[in-house]
Amino acid sequence: MDTSIASEVSVACLRAGSGLDLDSDCPIYLPFNIGSDYRSMAQEKKTLSEGQNIKRVAIFYHPRLPAARTLAEDLLEILSKSGVKGWYRSAWDEDTTSDDVGDRDLLISVGGDGTMLRVSHLALPCGIPVLGVNMGRVGFMNELNPEEARTDLPRLMADGGRIEHRATLQAEIVPPDTSSGIEGDGRRTYFALNDVVVARGRVARVIRIEARIDGDLFTTYKGDGVIIATATGSTSYSMAAGGPILNPLTDEFVLNPIDSHLTISNALVLPPTSKVELTVSTDHEVIMSVDGQIEADLEDGYTVSATINSNMAKFLRFQPPGRFYSTVTERLTRME
Repeated sequence: MDTSIASEVSVACLRAGSGLDLDSDCPIYLPFNIGSDYRSMAQEKKTLSEGQNIKRVAIFYHPRLPAARTLAEDLLEILSKSGVKGWYRSAWDEDTTSDDVGDRDLLISVGGDGTMLRVSHLALPCGIPVLGVNMGRVGFMNELNPEEARTDLPRLMADGGRIEHRATLQAEIVPPDTSSGIEGDGRRTYFALNDVVVARGRVARVIRIEARIDGDLFTTYKGDGVIIATATGSTSYSMAAGGPILNPLTDEFVLNPIDSHLTISNALVLPPTSKVELTVSTDHEVIMSVDGQIEADLEDGYTVSATINSNMAKFLRFQPPGRFYSTVTERLTRME
């Protein structure tokens, strides 16, 4: 599959006149010269057939935001008047599984990016699109604000939207001396929309992580850890660690060290065909975090292997794709 040619654009170009105070060393990667087989899946042109395909929804809200539950109730009532049936519950309900939403046409997330990540994890195995309503501070992944959701959602669904596909990661924990790949050998598999992070635990001590790309040794990082981020996750922890901002419709992903000490400190943008292997060398606690939602303990000699997953997250969108760039400046400026 042909990949896009990446154009590195200074943040200064993006923030002109906005007052956004970002490190000018943080580039933004824009995909262009997109061929017909480079991600026809990234920006699917089909609409929602004037909303006729959405008849059953599930709404998930952030349980610590009383206004989020109220909005979820309001949205369900508003949609019911358009013939849409559904239910709502807390996004933190641990009893909810993908089986519970398998018959839904759309999941709606009411909260911040954390809520959106939880809901996306439920939707991913079923291939169900997710619509985000932002009630958080940033909300890069969310599409509507509460007022837009209350006043415009039925009209927007009737007019038809577009399905946006986002690359996800598949990560596998491989204990040392494991080669069989058979069930029961200690391997564990996880999926991430934002990032997979290998990092030190509670002890403030440097860890060593040997990084291999496509089987070849790249470097041994010494520091607090390493982030493997999707394009969607490039505006999350990776950006806070000085990594580049990627257009979320690209398949490329980022390898980014955290507080690297006397080793390579630059982030690396990798093509979607790459495989990254991180092998831990430590005598104290190390963890792997998946989207900031799931944690797994790692021991000396353990390897985390990560590739782009064949399953892609689906977002329901109404705004044009270029809206992402103004969203970056708008929401980061709001944080100042």
